[in-house]
Amino acid sequence: MVKLRDKQKAEVKSAILRAGEGLFETKGYIETTIEEITTTAGIARGTFYNYFQTKEDLALELIYQTESANTEKAYEFFETITNTENQIRAILNFTTEWTQCRPELVWVAMMEKVKRGATPQGYKVSLFRKMITEAFFRGQKTGAVTIDRSPEDLANDIDGLYMIHMARWYHSGSQGQLISVLLPAINTYLSGAIIKPGG
Repeated sequence: MVKLRDKQKAEVKSAILRAGEGLFETKGYIETTIEEITTTAGIARGTFYNYFQTKEDLALELIYQTESANTEKAYEFFETITNTENQIRAILNFTTEWTQCRPELVWVAMMEKVKRGATPQGYKVSLFRKMITEAFFRGQKTGAVTIDRSPEDLANDIDGLYMIHMARWYHSGSQGQLISVLLPAINTYLSGAIIKPGG
């Protein structure tokens, strides 16, 4: 049985998350203050710090919650798409479309993850990287992907390419489709990782 206090804490945290998400979407992450978040959530400023140490922590939590909510949908790619290259492209399309809806929040969360690295504050492996790892793992099992490197290492490379090209796209004013900036580099990478028939 959930204690009343635990239920109240969950409701307050949810209110903070909703307020932050709404303000980040309307005002932008940088322009939004903790004071505005707490006012919108209907809580005292000090209460915010019982749940999040910084605004960046709130941004990361929003990203993780959205990833968690999309996990089942994302893994449907493996049921409907069998070819490793096409799985990776589908995952990239899914990720870039999601990023384009909230570029500032994704940028802040990405930079915060890089800054924190493997520190005690935690660095959760993203849904994107988990899915790419799974695609390479399945590809290696079927003989479609080189076994010279682990699926995790191959996924780290793709994640790195994503971060570099997302940064370039974001700092150019988020013009055009992110996938069109990213895909040429991914295709070049995959041409070395995927074993072609007769190759």
